[in-house]
Amino acid sequence: MFEARDRVGGRVFTIRDGLHDGQYADVGAEMIYHGQDNILNLVAAQGLELTTEFSLGTDTPDIIFHGHRLSKEASAELAQELRDGVKRTPPGFYETVAQWSRRARLSEDAGKLLEAIAQGTPAAPLRLADSQELNVELSWGKGYRKIKGGNDRLPQALARGLDVRLNQLVRVIGHGSGGVTVETERETFHGDRALVTVPGPLVQELGFDPVLPAEKIQALLQLRYGNGTRIVSQFKERDLVREAIGLGCFTDRMPGYIMEQTMQQPGEHVVISGLAAGDVEPALMTEEQILDAFDETISAAVGRQVRRAYGYVKNWTQDPLTRSVVRAPLGDQRETVLPEIRRPVGDRLFFAGEYTDDRIGPGGMEGAIKSAYRVSRELLDG
Repeated sequence: MFEARDRVGGRVFTIRDGLHDGQYADVGAEMIYHGQDNILNLVAAQGLELTTEFSLGTDTPDIIFHGHRLSKEASAELAQELRDGVKRTPPGFYETVAQWSRRARLSEDAGKLLEAIAQGTPAAPLRLADSQELNVELSWGKGYRKIKGGNDRLPQALARGLDVRLNQLVRVIGHGSGGVTVETERETFHGDRALVTVPGPLVQELGFDPVLPAEKIQALLQLRYGNGTRIVSQFKERDLVREAIGLGCFTDRMPGYIMEQTMQQPGEHVVISGLAAGDVEPALMTEEQILDAFDETISAAVGRQVRRAYGYVKNWTQDPLTRSVVRAPLGDQRETVLPEIRRPVGDRLFFAGEYTDDRIGPGGMEGAIKSAYRVSRELLDG
């Protein structure tokens, strides 16, 4: 197994260094969503523990707009406007969320809430997000769980006992009747078959010899991806911050969607994270400016200035080993594009990863696991 990073896990990434009280924060994939049994079964098989179930109170979400937390009545009114809009003006086939919001004639604040929701999932600009997948019921925020100790414990457990070659950046994959060759920056390896598991955008950066079939390249070029920057801050005022944002809330600031990560962690601090995604991603700000803006968002929720004890920023879009958050298919691309993307090339070259999975809604970890099971069947059948 060749891994370009100095760690396993990719976008499943947990930070611990620098955080006080032995706390940790998931900087990549955060939530194990209700009903995603593949990851639950795999966690159990590896002997890992899960937290209890949490819910974000999505019937009436907590909303911080115009510098203060809205009342329950005002929040409920905005959420209901979105739900009524979907019923009154059903989203159309291939219609983007941006197009639908104009056609539904949403109020300005309802539009802001819509943008905040989209920053959580699919983490794509509204002009690229599929309106028919718009989940204004926010059901993804009900009954979610996390892996105790950090979500990266799962890929670490899976990697034990495997021959993992870290810091091996693959440049070219050769494939043909005689087998495969994998060229890294330092070495060339030979084998019978190769499984490509890089994030979707990076398939278009790998060299393949011979070139991939035109149909596969065309499909890869059609698929869109969410973009975003994860922001993590640790604060001393645990009780005040918890009271202000609950388990999570939506804002009209940057980022638009924030949540607590320390619900079942020890210590006197609290860790809050957010995903600034789509067009809200702070491309031209320094890390310190991003953290300062995040502090202002949390302080607005609390009602007074809070003190950041630690901060961390991870731009997944600019990371050359990801270039994305998750895939964001539109319309019928699950039936017309994804099958070609995941199709093996002959009996030598295979493809897996969350971007190949046809799930509806969020769940990159679940999608990656499903793709692993699918490609295992392909390899065994071959």
